[in-house]
Amino acid sequence: MSTTMSTTKIASARLLTVAPLAALAAVAVNAILFFIGKATGLLSDSVLIQPANQPLSLIPVIISSILPTLLTGAVLALLNRFLSAPLRIFNIIAVALLVLSFISPFASIPNVPIGMGVWLNVMHVVVAGAVVFAFNRFTAVE
Repeated sequence: MSTTMSTTKIASARLLTVAPLAALAAVAVNAILFFIGKATGLLSDSVLIQPANQPLSLIPVIISSILPTLLTGAVLALLNRFLSAPLRIFNIIAVALLVLSFISPFASIPNVPIGMGVWLNVMHVVVAGAVVFAFNRFTAVE
């Protein structure tokens, strides 16, 4: 009998390896996107990021790729503990949070150019994609 995502539980112990690996994948892709954005002018040094009041650097990109990935691993572990269909609920939450995150660059960075905001949102998609793919593919118990 085949299980479906709607009824699949996860192996929470696998999250201890899958979450850091998903974080590394997100960091690698977002670092590449950061340098492409800098080279093309999409990530402008004239736009200052608060609260540091400095141009966007690689360090915040790395942190913003790692922290959400590890936090979502903890959320999935909690969902697995209390729900019969943790992946289905997790995926719904992940999509909702991704859509909400699209507001962030435009709401939190004063005078952000549209291109920069969109490029930062592409980086949000990378993190969400790494998380959803890795957690669904490598933690589901069959």
